[in-house]
Amino acid sequence: MQMQMSKIRILAVIGAFAAVVLIALFFVFFEVVKVDGNEMAVLETWGGGVQDEPLTAKTYLYFPGFLYTVYKYDISSQVYVMNDKPSREEFAAGRERDTYTVQSKEGQDLTFSLNVRWRLDPERLIHMHKTVRQDFEEKILRPVLLREVKDAATVMEAIRAYSGEGLVALQSAIEHRLTDQEGEIRRQGIIVENFVIEKIALDNEYSAQIKARQVAVQQELRAKQETLAALEEANKAEAEAQADFKRALVEAQRDKEVGVLEAQKKAEQQVLAAEADKKKQVLSAEAEMESGTLRAQAILAIGNAEAEAKKVQLQAYAVDGADNFVKIEIASAIARANSGIQGYIPENMTINVLTDRIMSAIDSIMKPAGELPGR
Repeated sequence: MQMQMSKIRILAVIGAFAAVVLIALFFVFFEVVKVDGNEMAVLETWGGGVQDEPLTAKTYLYFPGFLYTVYKYDISSQVYVMNDKPSREEFAAGRERDTYTVQSKEGQDLTFSLNVRWRLDPERLIHMHKTVRQDFEEKILRPVLLREVKDAATVMEAIRAYSGEGLVALQSAIEHRLTDQEGEIRRQGIIVENFVIEKIALDNEYSAQIKARQVAVQQELRAKQETLAALEEANKAEAEAQADFKRALVEAQRDKEVGVLEAQKKAEQQVLAAEADKKKQVLSAEAEMESGTLRAQAILAIGNAEAEAKKVQLQAYAVDGADNFVKIEIASAIARANSGIQGYIPENMTINVLTDRIMSAIDSIMKPAGELPGR
């Protein structure tokens, strides 16, 4: 029984040893490589050297493992900074206290703090593995960045590059050259996604001059603005005065025209009243004239009728000497008839004319008497 137990122990030990040996042999002869999602890898073999195609994200198993070597590269976005901070942030790479100073067009010092977001170009990864392999920021990114900043800044005046539109133009020019697909840094395998000038520091003395100049400019602008405001206020007051004057002028002109129209209206009313009164008087005179004429004609007709009657009466006395008696009687009758004529005498009829007509009437009455039998 004891011998059987000893054999079992021996077999267990041998099995455990064999398992350890197998595990050791597995790790010696097999290579397990996991490429993460933000990585790509380059495979090298003893016999084939660097493979032409990079490895994408997944897990790879190689046997025997010692014949294969895998180099993994982070292809996600990374940040490289050049500034005056004493230590690097966790998310950024770069040197400590690493500002970059260049001279401007007029020879003033410009000290730059820079920030670049970049990543590796997957299509150029094999080439970069063969030519650079590591420290891409220091070997590729930094030298190109320094040259582009220097080329762009040295052709600008310090005061223009320091702030405002000049700073924006400078940053845009550098970023355009860094992100150019045909640019030098892209050909070497680095893709620049973004470039920022964090700040530009000037020499203290020159900076004080710039600030003083800016203060003077601001004061001048403020004075101009105040002048323009005062001028605008004066123009406004003048415009209001002009408006009041024109308003008063229009009102005066209106009052004048209203007065003229009222005077004309009153004069026309007086003329119309005078003409109406004149026509009334004319019509009254014409009516009185026609009334007198008709009354005179009526009286004359009555007298003539009475005379004619008297004539007939007196013709009965157609004897010698009777003519004068007849004339006297006729004249007396006509005189009595005409004695009632008063007021208006017809036009062109005077007392003499009336007398002549009376005598003519007597003669015409008496004329037939001479023709009586026995005369």
